Amino acid sequence: MEALKEGLGPKLTGTSNVLLAMDSDLEAIGTNAHELPMVLAALAESDEELLRAPYRVLDEWRQVYGGNLLIALPDAFGTASFLRHAPDWVADWTGFRPDSAPPIEAGEQIIAWWRERGRDPREKLLVFSDGLDVAAIEKVHRHFSGKVRMAFGWGTDLTNDLVGCSPHGSTALDPISLVCKVTRANGRPAVKLSDNPEKVSGDLETAARYRRVFGA
Repeated sequence: MEALKEGLGPKLTGTSNVLLAMDSDLEAIGTNAHELPMVLAALAESDEELLRAPYRVLDEWRQVYGGNLLIALPDAFGTASFLRHAPDWVADWTGFRPDSAPPIEAGEQIIAWWRERGRDPREKLLVFSDGLDVAAIEKVHRHFSGKVRMAFGWGTDLTNDLVGCSPHGSTALDPISLVCKVTRANGRPAVKLSDNPEKVSGDLETAARYRRVFGA
């Protein structure tokens, strides 16, 4: 971590790993996780409560946190649905963390949504975070330069960029997935739809209901 701090200097703004932040004199930064809307959605008693669950999370979050912690994670049940039903006050938040959709596509979608609500995207922040490597970060930065403020949650490839380095075509050095998602809340199945169909998780029957409520 010290070498990373020295190499990136002030461009390294913090880490979402709280222990690393404490040990390395960095700011602990990040967003709320998908588990919060997943749990509230699982506990919803009606389709209406289910549809409002993502915004209830943000409403309760903003009662406690402010400033740079007002970064919305929109894709637990699909970014398009989130933006379509979002209360206007969400547009006043600092920014969004587009996660599972292709970053340029997701960023443009959110920028268009801000403009429709009369907000200047140049004053907003997009935090890109899904499977980034140096080439992806540079491409996204070039595309959005001057359009919006940007930050990059550079994780797996930063700490394990050894794909293809194993001899004889072995995948022994490839990173493994350590992503965990809640499966049940108070005995009810929890679902994540995601912008990436490969990341959908949860009971199939319940997921079908979520698709009906939030939109496929």
